[in-house]
Amino acid sequence: MTDHDGTEALDFRPSLRQTMFITGVSEETDGRISRVEIELEGDQGGPPKHVHPQQREIYTVEEGELTVTLDGDRHVVPAGESIEIPAGSLHGFANPSDQPVRFTADHRPALRFEEYIRLVHRTVQGRKATLPVIMRIVRIESSYPETILPPPGPPRLVSKVLAGLGKLAGFPTGEELTASS
Repeated sequence: MTDHDGTEALDFRPSLRQTMFITGVSEETDGRISRVEIELEGDQGGPPKHVHPQQREIYTVEEGELTVTLDGDRHVVPAGESIEIPAGSLHGFANPSDQPVRFTADHRPALRFEEYIRLVHRTVQGRKATLPVIMRIVRIESSYPETILPPPGPPRLVSKVLAGLGKLAGFPTGEELTASS
């Protein structure tokens, strides 16, 4: 859904109580930056910890406080401040407070982040995070290794197993979904 100001709103409920707004900065910067605005409700974790192998990411908090885990260290980022996630760093974010947090996330370069997040949204929209939904997500994720990976070690192995099970179940990859759109 496109908002009045040209942003595209992606509501991830009920799987994740967050709304993401794709701002269009990627087109304006010839793919140098993908900027999304995220509204994360109170007492809500973000996506599972992950790695962007070829992108650095900068979170800038507009309202509230964002808790960021970066390579095992916890950082609380208040409104008006930013934190940079270097490419290849294991990270995640959450909002443990009872108040919503609003922040921007710049992915540099954009790569295919927006395409990936649109497909994940399409997969989870209106669904709870059940095992079949998670299998669909990791099957999509398997098409974007330059953009996003699970943590190395056992989590990455589990993701590969789930993606394989998703293939057996007939769930499409991100490339297959993009080709059919």
